[in-house]
This record gives sequence, structure tokens and C-alpha cells, in this order.
Amino acid sequence: MTDEIVLQLRTLGLNEYESRVYATLVGLKRATAREIHEASKVPRGRIYEVLHDLAQRGFVGVEDGSPARYHAADADEVIDHIRDEYLASLEKTRSALKSLSTTVPLPPPPFYMLRSDWAIENQLQSVFRRVKERMVLICQDPSFLRKNLKVLKALRKKIDLYVLVRDRKAFSGIDLPLVEGKGIVADLLARQTPPGVHAEQECSILIDNGELLAIGSSGAERFAVIGSETPIMRYFLLSLIEHLER
Repeated sequence: MTDEIVLQLRTLGLNEYESRVYATLVGLKRATAREIHEASKVPRGRIYEVLHDLAQRGFVGVEDGSPARYHAADADEVIDHIRDEYLASLEKTRSALKSLSTTVPLPPPPFYMLRSDWAIENQLQSVFRRVKERMVLICQDPSFLRKNLKVLKALRKKIDLYVLVRDRKAFSGIDLPLVEGKGIVADLLARQTPPGVHAEQECSILIDNGELLAIGSSGAERFAVIGSETPIMRYFLLSLIEHLER
């Protein structure tokens, strides 16, 4: 028995003594409580309690006799049982979280930030799935369009899609309806950040009634700002579309 195996068993939900006893039994195949105590170094005063708990959970089998002998349940069955218990616990937690509610519903914050690549990509794909009527994509990074080209081309068939860029030459070869920004639209595309802040804009996406997703990076850290639908964001989106169509 190695400390590594005990550590792995503990990550699966067994405590220190349970992990040592089960790992010892797997090696011994069949043994008495005394033999398990001597091999596992679990205190003699705790060995029967630990064996009883493992037997109750189905990890250990008991053979009646004097003395009684114990054997470990099949490792595959144990791991499958732990997995099933864990998944059931996750689903129970999911249901409990969904059932939570406050007596007075709170409005969502107008803006909040994500700093995890996984969370950003998950939110981006969610925006692509939720959009119903229109999307304005203000893009500073050609690699963003190339990475998401397939889904954007599919969306173009179902919604009004506007893709704004600063310089069409930098986006050559991208088969999307690109619009080169002029005037006030060009200002939106400028890579401008406050003094002392070193950040690069990747893209900003506005959909339907003004929901916003803006993605950028600062050094090696990628971040995203999410804005919920508000009257001012809806006005901005519709005004931008009107400007583009005019």
C-alpha cells in the first residue's frame, strides 16, 4: 500500500482510516480484523468501526466465523458506486440551487465581469444560441472571426448580422458581410484605453434588445464584460444599426 493510493481514495470521499483499510484489503484479498490492523496501521480500537462502516457502504464483505474474515469488494464496483453517489449528489445540489428564491426578486446587475477563459467561451456560445433577431459584432481581432466563422455564417442565415471592422484589409479572406467603420463608428473600433491601462480589445457583441458581451485582454489575462438589456443599451444598438443602414 502506498501513500499515493490512500490519497487517491481520500479524494473519492473515503477518510484516512477507510482508505488505508480498503487499500490493505485489496492487497490481502481476505483477512481478519487483527491482520488488517497490523498491515494498515489503523489503531486497533478503530478497526472494527471502520470495517463496519465500509461494510455498510458495500466496500467490504464479511464472512462469519471465529474470527470473522473480511474481503474487499471488487475495485471496479467500488469506483462505479462512488461515481454514482457523486453524480447523484451533484444532481441533488443542482435541484436545490434551482429551487432557491428570494422573497423580493432582485434585478440582475447591469454589468459584471468574467475572468476565466472557460466562463468567457461558455458565455460567448450562449450569446450565439440566444440571439433571435439581430447582432452587431464590433471586431478588432481577425482571429476572433476566423475562430467563430462557422457559427457566424450559420447565424447570418437566421438573423440580421452586422460585422464592423476598422480596416477591411486586415480581415481579408473572411467570408462575412464586413462593414468598415467610418466617422463615429470608426471611433468605436479604435483601440483606446484609459491612460495607464494596458488592454487590448478583441470584440464587442450587441444582440436583440441591447445585451452586451465585450471581450478583451490585459497582458496574459483575458476578460469579458457582460451587460444586461437596458433602455440605454437598446437605444445604442438600434441607433448603431440605423447609422449603418443609412
